Amino acid sequence: MRRHTRGFTLLELLSVIAVIGILAALIFPAVRSARVSANKARTKVQFSQWAAAMEGFRAEYGYYPVLHSSNLVNPPGQTTDQAMLHLFHDVLAAKRRDGSALPAYTPGTDSQLPEAQNRKLVRFYSFSDSDFTNASSPTSNLLHDAFDNTEIAVLVDRNLDGVIKQGSDFTVLPAVGGMTPSATDFPAAGVRAGVIFYAPAPGADAANPEFIFSWK
Repeated sequence: MRRHTRGFTLLELLSVIAVIGILAALIFPAVRSARVSANKARTKVQFSQWAAAMEGFRAEYGYYPVLHSSNLVNPPGQTTDQAMLHLFHDVLAAKRRDGSALPAYTPGTDSQLPEAQNRKLVRFYSFSDSDFTNASSPTSNLLHDAFDNTEIAVLVDRNLDGVIKQGSDFTVLPAVGGMTPSATDFPAAGVRAGVIFYAPAPGADAANPEFIFSWK
């Protein structure tokens, strides 16, 4: 006896596709939200590790390292050449990004150069490959956060009074991603910390500014 196998009708197939579409619409935003939350947490951990390295420098030398006047981890015009100067990295790592040694210190060395600031060549932080943008990126070999932002602000308590405040520790808040924190984000009384970082939040723009702060 021949058996007849019943297939799906067009209506049944359309119903299955509709259900899959509804599930996808519910699941994908949740997955994306979870990924964004995880990357925010990773960025804050990264910032806390960098801050700890800066605190280690202060414990060793009695002051925080003097970084670029832009107060950015990757200042304007920062070269992507790993063998060349990257002030933030070189001061904390006591070497160049390519692993080569810093130039020898001499009495005539500029006091802001890494070899002058970190004369003992103490390695306060070991940067990993994940700390840098991919070599194939147009902005390769620059420090970045979990969202691939290379515009990251860093401020320190210059007068060592326990508060980072405009006027006493920096002139103006640096912009990142074309955005500057407001007075609501950064209180006039300052932030009680020794080192702070901030970077643009995912999807933020000048019309809707949002940041990832190391102190919040």
